[in-house]
Amino acid sequence: MYDGTRRAQRVYGSKHIVLKITTIRESPKSLRVHLCGQFTGEYVAELEKALSTENTEVALDLSNVSFVDREAMVFLCGAKSRNVAIENIPSYVTRWIEQEGRCGSSHSESSKK
Repeated sequence: MYDGTRRAQRVYGSKHIVLKITTIRESPKSLRVHLCGQFTGEYVAELEKALSTENTEVALDLSNVSFVDREAMVFLCGAKSRNVAIENIPSYVTRWIEQEGRCGSSHSESSKK
């Protein structure tokens, strides 16, 4: 069953940077959210709205994501810790998380020591 599509976009000069967020209600207690495009920190609030469902299992599909910035990666780690299933993570994001040693770590935390 189709639940809806949201599009967030930012214009830089003549370039359009767009993240398409498509939500599909698979059952009364299951929601799948597909992302398509460049996932940057400016879209985290919009994605939070799409994921804000109580008593629902949520899966986040990143198969069509072409770019993830640090702020978006931190969001993904937080979502993972809230038991949001994250599927089809781009390999560079997986390597980035592995290099950091754990979800949520950052260079600024290590510089405070």
